[in-house]
Amino acid sequence: MSRPKKCRHLSCCAPYSLFKPNGVPSVELEKIQLDADEFEALSLGDVKKMSQLDAAASMGISRQTFGYLLASARQKVATAITQGHALVLPQSANTQ
Repeated sequence: MSRPKKCRHLSCCAPYSLFKPNGVPSVELEKIQLDADEFEALSLGDVKKMSQLDAAASMGISRQTFGYLLASARQKVATAITQGHALVLPQSANTQ
């Protein structure tokens, strides 16, 4: 039996739901889903330049888990950019 997932504190949401290559209809593109916690890790680590320890504390998770989330998010973004895939971003529950 696996450990239950810890509740994560998320403070931001994506302003858009999808990023894709210009000029290609989204229905023709392979899509990569970026999870909300991965989006938060990118925001805290790469945009706000927080240390992994501080960012992990802000999210209520361990530093190692934060590192895994950040690495996963970076890999997904890099794959989408270099291979021309669409990147599906998380939306908040109250966004329609």
